[in-house]
Amino acid sequence: MGHGAAELGFAGDFQNRTARQMSCVENQEYPHNSFCCKNCEAGTYVKEKCSRDQEKGICAPCEKGTYAEHPTGMEQCLQCSQCHRDQIVVAECISTSNTKCECKPGTFCLPDEPCEVCKKCSKCKADEEEVSRCTATSNTKCKKGNSPPTEGPTDKPLASNNTNTIAIVVPILFLLIFILLGIILYKRYQRQLSSMLKILFYYLSEEEQENTHNAGLERKEGQRPESRPLLTQETQETGTKSIPVEDEDRGLGDSLPNTTSSSQTSLSPLPPAVYNEESPQSSPPAPRQPEMVTEPWAGDDGPPRRLVPVLGEEESLSKSFDLFDSLDVRYHNKFFRSIGVSDNAIKVAETQQPMDKVYDLLRVWMQKEGLRANINTLLQALLDLDQRYSAEHIASKAVERGYYKYE
Repeated sequence: MGHGAAELGFAGDFQNRTARQMSCVENQEYPHNSFCCKNCEAGTYVKEKCSRDQEKGICAPCEKGTYAEHPTGMEQCLQCSQCHRDQIVVAECISTSNTKCECKPGTFCLPDEPCEVCKKCSKCKADEEEVSRCTATSNTKCKKGNSPPTEGPTDKPLASNNTNTIAIVVPILFLLIFILLGIILYKRYQRQLSSMLKILFYYLSEEEQENTHNAGLERKEGQRPESRPLLTQETQETGTKSIPVEDEDRGLGDSLPNTTSSSQTSLSPLPPAVYNEESPQSSPPAPRQPEMVTEPWAGDDGPPRRLVPVLGEEESLSKSFDLFDSLDVRYHNKFFRSIGVSDNAIKVAETQQPMDKVYDLLRVWMQKEGLRANINTLLQALLDLDQRYSAEHIASKAVERGYYKYE
């Protein structure tokens, strides 16, 4: 009977301790095992917890740089805070209180807001007077006439200021847009006018060249009967007298570059003049060839001769770019696309004069190709576009000026 009562008493005591553990007083006690320990005082921490209910364990003072502002059951103190750059230290950190900071003079931070960055104090306007100065926790307060005090002008700008700003900015923006559109339209008109004039000049010069060519043929036809074969009958009729080569060249030779500029035919040397074999006294003068071609670059059917740089690949190629000004303006974009120049680069170059456009796009192609850049690639591209005369003209001029030589 006594043993049973003892067991009941032990069970009741254990239940009471469990109940107490679940209801330890906040900020005064902390739970440990199945009972509550008393908190250590402010400025200390729990170094060793208690071994009995309602006792205090071993407490130790906070180390330097740490603090405990209230009684605590923690096993270490809190780290002291550091003030921000725009704040000053009002009170140093001690074992029972954290560091106290406030904004530097001229700045403020409202107490009901997290002070991450201090704001600059406002200044009253000329027609306002200061009601209270700016402090570390409040902004400047101003009033205008009999109106109630308001925050400084930098916090809440007036609606009238915004209206005035819009009234000034909007007309300026419209003026700038109008000027920009005018410049764009003028540039576009200038480019179109330049292209039209160049095409018109091209067709006029082509017609003039054709007229000159026809006039030369008419002069020749007047010098011989129509019923006789061209040169052979004339030499038979005159016996030992041969047709002067200068007259023959003047009729067709001078007009050769003009006719080839429109038809893009080959610039192969002219055939030698026909003369009578019965006249051994004096040999006929050599036929005059176009000045630009000293050697044929390519036959009518054979492959073109390869050009080899004389001044070094890059220098010879750069100096030859000016020769490409003779390209037909109608073939510019086709030519540059065929050698790999992007449409974007061609559009950018359209704003320039045709000669500058050709030079700049060739420079773009040269930078893109690097060491692979070669004048033979450009000449082959012209041949692929049926621009044989332009290719022969450029090749012969490059050799004549000493930039290249035939391989």
